[in-house]
Amino acid sequence: MRVGAVVVAPALLALLFSFSTTGTLPRPALEPLFSASSAAELAARLSTEYPARVPGTDGAERAARWYGETISALGLPTEEEVWTEDLPDLGGVELRNVVTVVAGRSDQTIVLVAHRDNAGADRSLGDNASGTAALIELARGYAPQEIAPAPLPQRTLVFVSTDAGASGGAGAVRFAEESPYAAKALAVIVLDGLGGRGRPRIAIAGGRPNSPARALVSTAAARVTEQTGVTPSLPSVLTQLVDLGIPYAAGEQGPFLARGIAAVAITTGEPRDPDVPAEDSDAPLDVQKLGRLGRATDALVGSIDASVGAAFRTPDSLFLADRAASGWAVRLTLLVAVVPFALGVLDLLVRSRRKRFPLAPALRGLRVRVGFWLYGGLLLWIGALTAVFPTGAPLPLPPYSSSVADWPIAGLGVLCIAFAGGWLASRRRLVPTTRPTQEERLSGYAVALAELGLVAVALALVKPYALVFVLPSLYAWLWLPLHSRFSARASLYALGLSGPVVGLEVLAHELRVGVFDAALYAAGLATVGYVSLGSVLLTLAWAAAAAQLAALAFGRYAPYAGGAEPPPPGIFRMSVTRIAHGVRGR
Repeated sequence: MRVGAVVVAPALLALLFSFSTTGTLPRPALEPLFSASSAAELAARLSTEYPARVPGTDGAERAARWYGETISALGLPTEEEVWTEDLPDLGGVELRNVVTVVAGRSDQTIVLVAHRDNAGADRSLGDNASGTAALIELARGYAPQEIAPAPLPQRTLVFVSTDAGASGGAGAVRFAEESPYAAKALAVIVLDGLGGRGRPRIAIAGGRPNSPARALVSTAAARVTEQTGVTPSLPSVLTQLVDLGIPYAAGEQGPFLARGIAAVAITTGEPRDPDVPAEDSDAPLDVQKLGRLGRATDALVGSIDASVGAAFRTPDSLFLADRAASGWAVRLTLLVAVVPFALGVLDLLVRSRRKRFPLAPALRGLRVRVGFWLYGGLLLWIGALTAVFPTGAPLPLPPYSSSVADWPIAGLGVLCIAFAGGWLASRRRLVPTTRPTQEERLSGYAVALAELGLVAVALALVKPYALVFVLPSLYAWLWLPLHSRFSARASLYALGLSGPVVGLEVLAHELRVGVFDAALYAAGLATVGYVSLGSVLLTLAWAAAAAQLAALAFGRYAPYAGGAEPPPPGIFRMSVTRIAHGVRGR
């Protein structure tokens, strides 16, 4: 390990030297014309006349019609796209995107997005009336004038009022996938809750492990700072690493980033922060902040439009204040960090083979644990079929939906009982009857650590950022065989769990729920398909290795069937044999 650690130093130096300042586009020559009072009036009309805009309802349809009529009254054309989507909690519903195009000198587009739906009149979380009003007010600046021609931007401007933004962002996904304007987009600006009471912030998480262009993020922050006098907050480095590792994006910028389109979301407050009213019918709209963020968005559009020859790419980056680290340097550091562990485990396996340690019983025990966790994955799938876990389109689940906030306790209880029953059945050949020898314990360690190494290598190849969840377990658990004291082994094992625990803590903080609810939420992301099947299988493989190492650390390990060679048939083989004998008899 000490020899292998030598290769980590160059990667760390490359990471340090990759930090650089982010360039900022200049301010536009003209001052923004955004009217706070007009936007506040529009937001009040939308919230009052259509308080419940749940996707697929009459209220949502009438709100879409109101938006289209309001835009058309400005002299701007609108296009409405209607389609059906299967949403968690709502089922198959009819959704509507309303698109307004202001032609520019170039067919390259700048897209502004705001969702107009909410979770209902009694659930105002996700109510984006201010974002929708700001979208209309920004479009007003490019409408035909009575005494002068309409302003002609350099690039084509596209204003998109999306549906189901509060239900996972289905409208944004549809536009990003299907619209030719999205294919030609230089940048996307998402407006979400501009009239909240919290501090302005910029959301940068994507649906894939990538980030917005540095110049777009820094320019958006600069324009917001100029108008509000407050530097907008960005996610912490730890949150960015977790979001890149899952990856997870609750905002509507996520679908665009997932398709390589530079996008940021401008919003206020933290999601579901009980101390910071985001924007609801009970909290008064902050008209002053709405006006300032509206003017900041207007100025941001002007800066992007005036940037001749600009190209906003979406490489993965880590943002820290006014600096950013290159994603390739972060990924290189994570990849190289696996090398010392891999060399240590390889050396352990070679020595174990040379000394003829009993690896086969340890491997069989690990196989049983892998089968048990695959059985847990099967129960998760059964839970989705029986409506215990949500199903639907592969979208991030809204944290306030009933499928997340109101888990069916009875269904979860049945699944937990089935899970415990599976463990009781599988552990029959793993119960220690005698104290294992030192060679048997080292064999158990070697096999489990080898599987951890395989999981780490697989992640390094396909999801390098996910190594942030696994690296603590690699190096903490590699030291387990060297400690005989129970307290030391227990501490090392707990330290190895810090990766997934911290990941759940960050997710719980983003959702404003408990860690247990965050774990169930992550399971829901898997059942709707937002988290891939490959990620689920790698997680189960890691859990199997963690279970064997837990048995070793806490003195409950035994080689399979007491190390007997050949081992007696287990439950699965006995069941198959009985079925075969029955078929022959008939």
